[in-house]
Amino acid sequence: MHCQKAILLFISLSPALASASPESAQLAQTLKQLDGIQVTLERARQSASADARSRYYFDYPQAQQDIQTIRQGINHYLSPARAQPREVLPLSADYQRENAGD
Repeated sequence: MHCQKAILLFISLSPALASASPESAQLAQTLKQLDGIQVTLERARQSASADARSRYYFDYPQAQQDIQTIRQGINHYLSPARAQPREVLPLSADYQRENAGD
């Protein structure tokens, strides 16, 4: 009986736990959505009419570039470059000098 209550409690709390996902999971989901947006933009670009008489047109390359910039920012945030260890320079350990006046 206790096991059934525990299972029911877990099942009832599952949606709440799923919606409280960490930031990195939400950003990873955003990257997937950006993939879908890029595919949709490409389809729209292919189906767009190239009417030279049209005063305005949608700048697909600029939109793609902006999406790429957003993607790079999210990727940089999710996996920042780690500082590389610097080369340690040896110390001379020789601090005694002769006085030129002697």
